[in-house]
Amino acid sequence: MSSEVIPVIGYVRVSTWREEKVSDRIQMDAVEEAAARRGRYVAKWITDLDATGRNFKRRIMEAIALVEAADNPLHEIWVWKFSRFGRNRHGVAINLARIEHVGGELISATEDIDASTAVGEFTRDMLFAVAAFESNRAGEQWKETHELRRAMGLPATGRKRFGYRWHPRRIPDGEGGITLQDEWYQVQPLPAEAAYDAYTMYTKGKTGFRKLADFWNGHGLVNTQGEPWQDQSVRNYLDSGFCAGLLYTHKRDVRCTLRRCLKREHWEYRPAEHEAIVTGEEWDEYRDRREVRKGTSRRSLAPVYPLSGLIRCGTCRANGREAHGQIAGSHGVTGAAYRCGLRTRGHVQHGTVWVTREAVEAEVYRWLHQVRDEINEIATGRVVVPQPRQSPSDEAKRKRLKGELSKLSAALDRATLGYTLNDIPHDTYVRTRDTLQGKISEAQRQLDELPPEGGQPQLGPAPHRETVAGLIKEWNTISVASKRVMLGEIIRRVEIGLDHSIEVIPDWAPPDKPLPARTPAQARV
Repeated sequence: MSSEVIPVIGYVRVSTWREEKVSDRIQMDAVEEAAARRGRYVAKWITDLDATGRNFKRRIMEAIALVEAADNPLHEIWVWKFSRFGRNRHGVAINLARIEHVGGELISATEDIDASTAVGEFTRDMLFAVAAFESNRAGEQWKETHELRRAMGLPATGRKRFGYRWHPRRIPDGEGGITLQDEWYQVQPLPAEAAYDAYTMYTKGKTGFRKLADFWNGHGLVNTQGEPWQDQSVRNYLDSGFCAGLLYTHKRDVRCTLRRCLKREHWEYRPAEHEAIVTGEEWDEYRDRREVRKGTSRRSLAPVYPLSGLIRCGTCRANGREAHGQIAGSHGVTGAAYRCGLRTRGHVQHGTVWVTREAVEAEVYRWLHQVRDEINEIATGRVVVPQPRQSPSDEAKRKRLKGELSKLSAALDRATLGYTLNDIPHDTYVRTRDTLQGKISEAQRQLDELPPEGGQPQLGPAPHRETVAGLIKEWNTISVASKRVMLGEIIRRVEIGLDHSIEVIPDWAPPDKPLPARTPAQARV
């Protein structure tokens, strides 16, 4: 090949928008032909398949880095059209400036524009602006389509869901045409039973996501892509709430700059139309268990001892420090004991805290009997628990806000239906939707700020009657993991101290005072 032929970089991007999916082979052929006519040849290809142009988290950054490299002979990036480079105005401006700052150039194979002239630069900028406009317009249309589907009780994107058979709206008629039908999801007995059992076992503390994934894979169950289950995919599936007849969606009145928002407070559950596999009460129990397990250490989720993660050093806590208990001498069950973890590592200096595991568990078992007797006295009326009080003004405000939310939601549904039937113009619908969503968010915020309905939660052991009775009855028969889960529901911590002292702090005890912040000079007590 002649030495006068200049090597260049070829970049290909196949868009995620279906109407713009131009084959990568077509783009490559066009670039190679145009480059050859101008005495160039593509020395390196960089491709982004099924990638959006709305951001620059793509391999195009590799091409830009090559152009900026001082020892690299490639100074031109060739694309099929300028829109392949990007469809984000700010990203295009920044990265195009990087290329031109080092003497590089971005060239379109199908748009004959000389960007070195004022007219050419203006024309190129106009093409980038049109590309950004088309991308934003397509994005708005998809958002409206997704919101319309959610208003109809359907997922934003129709696809298969584990536990259900998906009946899509468009189905082939066998003669090259399409038949339209109502889109819906039908429960499939076998996978639905597996999903129900997963919620039940997780709520009872018998298993975690990893074991559920292994259990499903062992029984030949695969996900909707036909792949084996992973612990993350099981967690995401159960957390989605689809089995409870819910849709997990981003809040309509919260705007995020990120393509994928990861802030939990920006997401909400909305009712759907498909049949639920688990009841609302079972879903609430699962969510409560998720919150409990989030605050539990990973070691305590698969415990070796029933009080794993619950032992604290009472001496350290009296001195304003949080010190977990550490097991010692675990090779012998009868000789195993709990001690202060901070003192063992030399972080604090106080007397020896050492209590045998057998003594601690015996004290917890004796405490369970005391709690059972206290619950019986409350049930028979010998002990009166103060009833919670509800402010009349709060109750009236709650009633008013609930009524307002109901009216606003109904108005939003009517507006969506009118827009669907083409009775309401698009602009009118958008203004009405945004106004109603703003009012709904404000009313919901005020409702969330009110005290819990029925007053403050009742303090005392009475709500844990079944848990306490079950622990006493099955103390010597249930597994260590189940025992740890049940104890974690009623025990906040077990404090061990000097002279083998043991104190059980129940979950219904008054809230703990925050521990004081410590400076480096106070590192040792």
